[in-house]
Amino acid sequence: MIESFIEETNRAKTKEEVYQHFQTTLANLGYDRLTYCYATDQPKLNRKAEFGIVSTYPQEWLEYYNQSNFMAHDPIVKQLFLTNGAFAWESIVSKLELTEVQLKIMNEAENVGINSGIGVGIHQCFNEISGLGIASSYKRKDHKKDTVAQVNLLAFQFHEAYSSRNHAQQMLKKIDLSKREKEILHWMYEGKSDIVIADLLYIQHSTVRYHIKNIYLKLGVNNRTMAVVKALKLGLICPTFVQTPYQG
Repeated sequence: MIESFIEETNRAKTKEEVYQHFQTTLANLGYDRLTYCYATDQPKLNRKAEFGIVSTYPQEWLEYYNQSNFMAHDPIVKQLFLTNGAFAWESIVSKLELTEVQLKIMNEAENVGINSGIGVGIHQCFNEISGLGIASSYKRKDHKKDTVAQVNLLAFQFHEAYSSRNHAQQMLKKIDLSKREKEILHWMYEGKSDIVIADLLYIQHSTVRYHIKNIYLKLGVNNRTMAVVKALKLGLICPTFVQTPYQG
């Protein structure tokens, strides 16, 4: 599913097509509510912080949410600033002593069929933060760890594909990765830790960290998920490629 989603969104010609693929894929996972927001101003896009850039949340709720300035109080939005990746709403809310306004937001959202969700914080360079709220219109008891991980990768790919089409004038420069960097990216895609990668490639753990730092610099990213997503998008690694550990 993830590989086909990456392929489809990479082929998409418009941001609307990217969004449609994302909406369909999430629905297949049981999430029929989603919203995409800029938690901070986005100078590269010349956009201010905004909630509901694209959304399947009820339109009345979006208007009410924005008119009430709920984004400044929403505990899920606040968590986007603290978490670079996916998190279950319940795991955050259960640990907080919510204010009256925050309780009002969560209760009223549930009343309109926005509940049991997953938030995804996406931290970019220059302190730009975007985020997604991905939820169900029916109550879910919990979120399986594997599902949260899937949603995380789907969300980062959506953001990358949507943003690149939303900012058409930004051209992706040619990125030249070394053979070793590509090997490490492949094992990062496979979910291997730095220590395991070092063992697979017969190199020091510190050497792996050195190469990962260079990978981040070349790709213009700051975390493993974005590195893998961007590498896949640019065709720098192939999901079906099986690398023989380097012997030299």
